[in-house]
Amino acid sequence: MKSEGPGPRPARRVSRWHLPMWWLNGLAVIALLLAYLSTRVSPTTFWPLALFGMAYPYLVVVNAGFVVWWLLFRRKRMLPSLLAILMGWSFLGQYVRLFPRHAQPAGVHAPFTLMSWNVRLFNLYNWMHNQETRDEILELIRVEDPDILCMQEFLNVGPGNPLMVKDSLLSSFRFAYCADAYTVHARMRHDMGIAIFSTWPIVAQDTIKFGTERDNICLWADIAVGVDTIRVYTAHISSIRFGDEDYAFVRDLAHGTVQDSASVAGSRILRRLKRAFIRRTDQVDRMIAHMKESPWPVVYCGDLNDTPMSYSFHELLRSGLADAFEESGQGFGNTYIGDVPSFRIDHILHGPRFRSWNFRTLPDELSDHHPIITALGLKDR
Repeated sequence: MKSEGPGPRPARRVSRWHLPMWWLNGLAVIALLLAYLSTRVSPTTFWPLALFGMAYPYLVVVNAGFVVWWLLFRRKRMLPSLLAILMGWSFLGQYVRLFPRHAQPAGVHAPFTLMSWNVRLFNLYNWMHNQETRDEILELIRVEDPDILCMQEFLNVGPGNPLMVKDSLLSSFRFAYCADAYTVHARMRHDMGIAIFSTWPIVAQDTIKFGTERDNICLWADIAVGVDTIRVYTAHISSIRFGDEDYAFVRDLAHGTVQDSASVAGSRILRRLKRAFIRRTDQVDRMIAHMKESPWPVVYCGDLNDTPMSYSFHELLRSGLADAFEESGQGFGNTYIGDVPSFRIDHILHGPRFRSWNFRTLPDELSDHHPIITALGLKDR
């Protein structure tokens, strides 16, 4: 009697050890997809999505970890995370660039360099070292020698004050023109605001007000670059406005020494985040509406206080602007230096008439933001 061969092998079940990983993997995939969705849904509609957008770099790393895990144990299980990462592949280029473009592209004229920097009032409140910081900032500007310089959290002081910067830039540098606006006028003639310095003539300027927001403003200037005119916008968009207790909680959380109530501190931080997400949406909408009426090619730069995986940033891209970092930068490009995780929140964006090259995030830590600089030129018609 002929014996029957062995029947089909039963499918292997996920072991008890892998089952929790599989469920966690599913949550990581969902979180990553929600991060993608955050670029499309306004925080005024559903603000919690913006939290997933902030966490995007970490969600990519977690999902990449799951890909490696399942590659070692059960290869088919790596598909959800792998597909989720591939679905948002274009977003990765907004966080890291491998191949910079240093040379000026063909078909471009009227080249110039533009530098943007949140200078944090030149370290005004560090009484022992603020003049030293101011001098080092000016020296870096001298070395980089940009044609157009945009500064947020700019400080203008009265004559004779050793922290004077405006007069120094106009008298000892190539800058011959300045557009500036101030939102805070403090004692001792300390004016705090925003400024654009240019080696080219500034032929018009004005501001975009953000309602009742006291510390945030957008300044624009029409600049005659050779025979062309361009419009440069620089803005300081609403920050989260963490207090000392919030920064202390974040530091303690990172070191595992939390003493404040996690529920109380967490609720307080979430409220601040919600308000900031919604304020930024309104402020960016106001800028975009103004840019659409510009008769000249547009450049935007400044402290957006929002990451590339945010609704506000993508609204600017959807309005027709391109990201100079994505076009010609290198590395990660993170610009914020502080107690909360470092993100790229300072940006230089430009309209379709421009090309950019040689975008750099400078390593100097003279503020709580790294300065950024790029070369720009107008496309030949």
